Amino acid sequence: MTNRLLPALSILVVILVFITCVQEIDFSKENTGQNTLVVSGTFTDGPGPHILRLTRPGNIDKQAFKPVPGALVSLSDDQGNRYDYQEILSLSDTTLFYQLDNVQGIAGREYQIEIRLPDGETYRSRPEKMPQRVLIDSVAVRAEYFTSINANGTIVKEPFAYLYAHTTSPAQTTGNYLRWDAEAVYIFNEVLKIYHPIPPPQKQCFIPNRLSDQLVPLADLNIYQPGAAIITQVGKRRIDRSFEHRIGFLVHQRAISREAYEYWQKIGQLISPTGTIFDVPPARVYGNVENETDPDRPALGYFEVSAVDTARVFTRNGLLGDDFLLQVNPYCNYDWSKWPPVNHPECDNCLLLEGSTLQKPEWWE
Repeated sequence: MTNRLLPALSILVVILVFITCVQEIDFSKENTGQNTLVVSGTFTDGPGPHILRLTRPGNIDKQAFKPVPGALVSLSDDQGNRYDYQEILSLSDTTLFYQLDNVQGIAGREYQIEIRLPDGETYRSRPEKMPQRVLIDSVAVRAEYFTSINANGTIVKEPFAYLYAHTTSPAQTTGNYLRWDAEAVYIFNEVLKIYHPIPPPQKQCFIPNRLSDQLVPLADLNIYQPGAAIITQVGKRRIDRSFEHRIGFLVHQRAISREAYEYWQKIGQLISPTGTIFDVPPARVYGNVENETDPDRPALGYFEVSAVDTARVFTRNGLLGDDFLLQVNPYCNYDWSKWPPVNHPECDNCLLLEGSTLQKPEWWE
């Protein structure tokens, strides 16, 4: 059976290579593509902050990108308004990203960015019209078992929480496209520090997590009738100790242009089934950012103009059904053989966890 399937699979791979309509690039070769600018950012109809990242392909083994410092970035609209981005630096003065605050996109207006690098090279995105916002009805979480085969050939069943967006197709569907992305934040509670003479307050940290980097959920509303129900899987997360207390999911539903929709379609084809949207791209996926200094070397990536609506949902251990109840001891416990007498350092100081913060997210309820 396996041998008979191989020719069919080979043909399928060839077809997928051609339909992506992209050129191959090997970032592992020395100097190949290292000077290519990679642009990633979104301008929305919200007040911001609007984030733009400028990078160049870095180490292929570490999947690293090099930030581009010292750029002058501005946003302009079709009314002649111009707004400047601020370069945001880390504590070690490394460029993190470029940020624009307190500017809100207006439906029907056209927007584009201009990027001037320190060497004088100039890039400009093609103008994109801000779409009308499409409202998201709700978000739901459903638990299911995901079956896979591990490296040893053993069938493994793992519990996952699947996130679904529920949307009603608007009255005007022609020319409308949607993209979703999601994030998760869970609670982590330290142990009560009874080993201190005067126990300090027990901290509660909020830990952010990415969801399903391999998934690029999209919808072409042109194929739906007005008022049709659209249910889309927009993320998944393995059910583990992050569900022990409370975990929240925030879903962004973005109304985007047709050009953006086609770009993300290509990205989805490239990263499936093993890559992520944060990996070094295995092929050149040209977006909408042109190189005015050297037209033959456009940027990779995309500057997206989108109208965003959001929805959130919360869950915890025990709410996803008896079949998915976590039967584990509390993660944080005491170990009196060492100091501080806890089994994990983060149980004494939850700020040791990557990305953790004591600040509750604005959308948390």
